[in-house]
Amino acid sequence: MGSLTKDTFQILKLYQKKGFVFALFYRLVTTPLYLLALNKGLQFTLNKADYSYLTTANIGFYLIKPVTILWILGMLLFGILILLLETGCFLTLYQGTFYSRKLSFGEILTGGLIKLWDEIREKNWRLGLLVLAHYVWMNLYFIYRMFVHLKPLNFVMNEIFKQPWGSASLIVPMILLFLLAFPGLYTVHVCMVEQRNYRDGYFRSWWLLKDRLLEVLAIIAGYYVLVIAAFWGIYAIGVFLTAVIVTLFTDSSLTLALMSAAVDRMELVLLFLTSIFMVSGITGAISVQYFRFSSKISRKTAVIRLGNTKTNSRKMTLVLISVIIVLSLLSFFDVVRNGSLITGELLSEIQITAHRGSLREAPENTMAAITKAVEDLADYVEIDVQETSDKIVVLGHDNTLKRVAGVNRPIRSYTFKELETVDVGAWFSDEYKGERIPSLMEVMEYCKGKIRINIEIKGQKPGSDLPEQVVFLIQEYQMEEQCVVTSTRLSYLARIKKLDPKIRTGYILSAAYGNCYSSDDIDFISLRSNFVSERLVESAHEKGKAVHAWTINTKGEMERMKMLKVDNIITDYPVLTREIIYRKEAEENLLEYVRLLLK
Repeated sequence: MGSLTKDTFQILKLYQKKGFVFALFYRLVTTPLYLLALNKGLQFTLNKADYSYLTTANIGFYLIKPVTILWILGMLLFGILILLLETGCFLTLYQGTFYSRKLSFGEILTGGLIKLWDEIREKNWRLGLLVLAHYVWMNLYFIYRMFVHLKPLNFVMNEIFKQPWGSASLIVPMILLFLLAFPGLYTVHVCMVEQRNYRDGYFRSWWLLKDRLLEVLAIIAGYYVLVIAAFWGIYAIGVFLTAVIVTLFTDSSLTLALMSAAVDRMELVLLFLTSIFMVSGITGAISVQYFRFSSKISRKTAVIRLGNTKTNSRKMTLVLISVIIVLSLLSFFDVVRNGSLITGELLSEIQITAHRGSLREAPENTMAAITKAVEDLADYVEIDVQETSDKIVVLGHDNTLKRVAGVNRPIRSYTFKELETVDVGAWFSDEYKGERIPSLMEVMEYCKGKIRINIEIKGQKPGSDLPEQVVFLIQEYQMEEQCVVTSTRLSYLARIKKLDPKIRTGYILSAAYGNCYSSDDIDFISLRSNFVSERLVESAHEKGKAVHAWTINTKGEMERMKMLKVDNIITDYPVLTREIIYRKEAEENLLEYVRLLLK
């Protein structure tokens, strides 16, 4: 055992760095592609299922829809192909290592593509399922940590763990999966290196493993524990450094909110990187064991297999790599610029909307207030829009400018050029003297890629085409996934849905009686918090509708909304809301400790 352990860790020490760098590049290319397909597919299936949002109440019904099942199977197949190619690339790297071949990244990828094509040609489809099972148990801990961040799966898991049978219902299937997958530890190697079919590969794997079971298990388990320990060690250091940085360089009112947001994002990045380290290391350890245990591989054949790549094949590989990289960059750009249902709605437990911008810190419905909302880490900024006499969509809550500019004249009576001369900041403070009313175009140019927008269409005179103008601007700036449109007029929302069903709409209600959320023209209700109840939230969620609650400015009401599991809190105090909703006692205590140290 000592010799095998020494050889395994010696090989990993020498070659895992190259494996990690290759896998990092590979996943940076494939992950955006997969997320793009996942995001577009999720939107499509939600629309086909007549749901606007996934919630704990409707996820079961959503999952049994035929279109959802087909999409899940398609994403599963796509994911398996990505994992099989990555496994083939790892195997090529360690195969070259065993035969004293230094391979370039291009040769590693080419070898992986050849191996993948061989398995597709031989219809070895069960090998893909086995690789998927191996990836699940190799990344089991990281998958669990990801679920903590993923709504509504985190809610589902919390409910499962509360049940007496909850833990067993998750642990037992994982144990069974491991017992089925572990005997096939070397199956991929046998199939891809020795060119055997799946059945022969599985039994040969078990034959190689059976007399060395405890030895192999101890090495893999030891590596697993080391990687997880390293993850938590780096995470602890990162949390402490984050606490120091936010304490030293940010406003004291923002420290806890910023700390919570930064730590969550840091954990996601660490999970991504540590997963690569885990898979590359365990695959390397398995490869070392396989090549040492196996005595029926022709060294000559293996070398020829790695080196017998024709020029045309290499050209095709380079073309394929270039296409994939371009597609990945485009998909990454799409997520950053246009938003994503996966990275947006599903990765946040309760979203926070800054009411008219951060109106307690800057004059409402101005660029200054919107900039503050971004600085205050709000998920959405809520703005009110009207139109001028020359049909320009501008921001403004009241019909007249009396409250914000001392001029008792309707906004719709101004031309946009006239509005630009009106000071709507001096009433707030001298600091904002000269602040003017912005157009919706200006707001979109600034917010794109920074913050999502809740656009409330105010009531206009009969015949107004304001809803159509708003839709046109959202489409022009390609912000369908970054904007929601709300109104107290259901007819406005119906017009928006008719023009563009992809735009999410919210019906604003001061009070809720009866079934106020069943209309197909709305995706969520925006309701005064006094009327939000557990029964209403559950009923709306069962219909696939979200619940936005307004305007919540007290700690007690924020706590109540958190308990009721509303989807979005609209508030004048986005920083305070984030502290209340995402408060973690350990982080608060750490911040206090850091403050004491820095005094």
